[in-house]
Amino acid sequence: MYKILFLLMFVFASPNVIAEWTAIQWSHEDGGLTLYVDYTTIRKEGDKVRMLSLVDFEVVDNKEIDLFSSRAQNEYDCKTKKIRQLFYALYSGSMGKGKMEHSNSEYLKWLTIKPGSMEEAMWVAACGGKT
Repeated sequence: MYKILFLLMFVFASPNVIAEWTAIQWSHEDGGLTLYVDYTTIRKEGDKVRMLSLVDFEVVDNKEIDLFSSRAQNEYDCKTKKIRQLFYALYSGSMGKGKMEHSNSEYLKWLTIKPGSMEEAMWVAACGGKT
């Protein structure tokens, strides 16, 4: 367990870690963000898949906002169409760069994925499903 947490902290804390971020199609109702996934991080075990994702916030006035991006590792249940967050980190710079302002490595409970949501777009990317 400690090895996994150490590895996750290393991956998320190091600004020099090279990720192959791919923007995926998803429309937020009021725009303002871009969703990326790193397909090279997909790990499958039965019906479950783990994958890294990144949300880059489009900031118009950075005087009032100090968070510009977030990175997360989620686990997806491809059979029941559920998601749970395993780790996330919030950054002061775009594309997961800058100072890590906050992080959480507590595994959250499984949630049912809502149609048309950002979580559904990530589930499709991770599980290869169709919406």
